[in-house]
Amino acid sequence: MMGSTTNRDSKDILYLVKEGTVGAEIGVWMGNTSINFANKNPAELHLVDSWSIEPYKESTEHGSYENYLQRYSSVCGGNTEEQFQQKYDSVYRGVVKRFKELSNVHIHRMSSDEWFDQREENSLDWIYVDGDHSYEGCLRDLENSFRVVKSGGLILGDDYQWPFQKHGKAGVTSAVDEFVKKYSLKIIQEGATTQFSIEVP
Repeated sequence: MMGSTTNRDSKDILYLVKEGTVGAEIGVWMGNTSINFANKNPAELHLVDSWSIEPYKESTEHGSYENYLQRYSSVCGGNTEEQFQQKYDSVYRGVVKRFKELSNVHIHRMSSDEWFDQREENSLDWIYVDGDHSYEGCLRDLENSFRVVKSGGLILGDDYQWPFQKHGKAGVTSAVDEFVKKYSLKIIQEGATTQFSIEVP
């Protein structure tokens, strides 16, 4: 879930998404970044999001599940599970409506782990990781992305805190740092924001 409706930084990585490619976005929310990917006319665009409170019961992204409910209570009109799920259901219906005319866009309402389990190796040209922002969740998404993205393809993402930058998320930054070190990869800052790209060897 995002407190705002739009990821304004994502414009910095759009030039890397080429027409006719196969890509995916992990963490969709309202689809405002997704529509920019769709406008690049990919052959396939897979939008993956659980639109559910369930993953947050195990995630450490906000410190605790109670912190998560409190942080987004104003977005959801209260801090009960029912109010949160109603909000997620409403957002999901909006995304389905928004993309229903685009035959190349495939919406997957499930966790990223479930989706990756169904995906063949080396089947994507690129992926945009913006789902679970905890260290554990982000690292898992990066490792899974490494398996499904082709050689020469790209792992793109959000929320990386570059040196001397105020914005970014600690869990994401730690996960990305560990991931690139493990596989001796090069990370590139896209624009002057939190966006990053990693080429798969």
